[in-house]
Amino acid sequence: MFSKYISITYRQYQHYMREELKKYKIGNSDYPILLCLINNPGICQNEVSRLTKLNKSLISKGVKKLIQYEYLYQEEDTHHKQKQKLFLTKNGKKIIPDLKDIITRWKKIVFKDLTEPEIEILYKVMKTVDQNSMAIK
Repeated sequence: MFSKYISITYRQYQHYMREELKKYKIGNSDYPILLCLINNPGICQNEVSRLTKLNKSLISKGVKKLIQYEYLYQEEDTHHKQKQKLFLTKNGKKIIPDLKDIITRWKKIVFKDLTEPEIEILYKVMKTVDQNSMAIK
């Protein structure tokens, strides 16, 4: 039953985010790229994939779309000619507070009946479950 609730919550989150992100013309696999670049400007697509745990194909498609909508830009890495460094544009930086607000609203909705200590416990438990599941190959 545990996996059932995780799956339902995940699908609800995906639906919520899809609806909220429509006005920015980005999707569920695009916004993690933007959020990743806040603290990691200049990283390459492979690094974004590793940090977000999204596959390289999704990252590649997302980067193309985000460049098209002028949320990011690429620069050639001077040390590795085949790598492209990724950076947020002014437009990309401008929507970051909106993205964070969308996520905050989701958290307020789903955690409304939980205390702060319960939320902390839930995060710790889910992090452990996530790490344990990553060991399965």
